[in-house]
Amino acid sequence: MVNINIEISDELHKKIKLASIMQDITLKDYVIKVLEKRAKECKTKT
Repeated sequence: MVNINIEISDELHKKIKLASIMQDITLKDYVIKVLEKRAKECKTKT
């Protein structure tokens, strides 16, 4: 497992936190879900 630290704006944090709450998952799980989806999309485009 690898840790990734990034800086994001307060506004983006609020948006993704709200999205995670609406999906009833943790912020960490939400970010992982979005990254996995985008990675899969990139893989299928090549």
